[in-house]
Amino acid sequence: MITKLHDKGEIKDAKLMDYYVTFLASIFRSVRFGASSAHGKANMVRFNYFKELGAFTQNEEGLYKVDMKKFREAIDSLSNDILVLQGDGDYERTGKLLNETGQIDNDLQVSLDKLTEKDIPVDIVFKQGTDVLGL
Repeated sequence: MITKLHDKGEIKDAKLMDYYVTFLASIFRSVRFGASSAHGKANMVRFNYFKELGAFTQNEEGLYKVDMKKFREAIDSLSNDILVLQGDGDYERTGKLLNETGQIDNDLQVSLDKLTEKDIPVDIVFKQGTDVLGL
């Protein structure tokens, strides 16, 4: 949707590439909560689908880089595939997609482990209230 809104001029405050990079980063954050839930599996399907189509690459140092053109093509392709699966009501192929691409692979696990090793929290919990303020 961001791509279409950007193309129509409805979103003008940032470059489309910024949205794609943020989207990829949000997958990392979400997957750190776990990939076994429906939301986690959906993110893994996106991540692995985009990886397979070359929408992003990972260098020797483990850093990721988004390929703008391929990312946009991957978004369109995955959207098409999901809509066709839904339209056809193809439960078997949908299950196959989830089972084959809804998993964390070794490369991603290494990246996630680096975040844990650097003690980067999965989520931020704010302590608030009168007790915290000493009131």
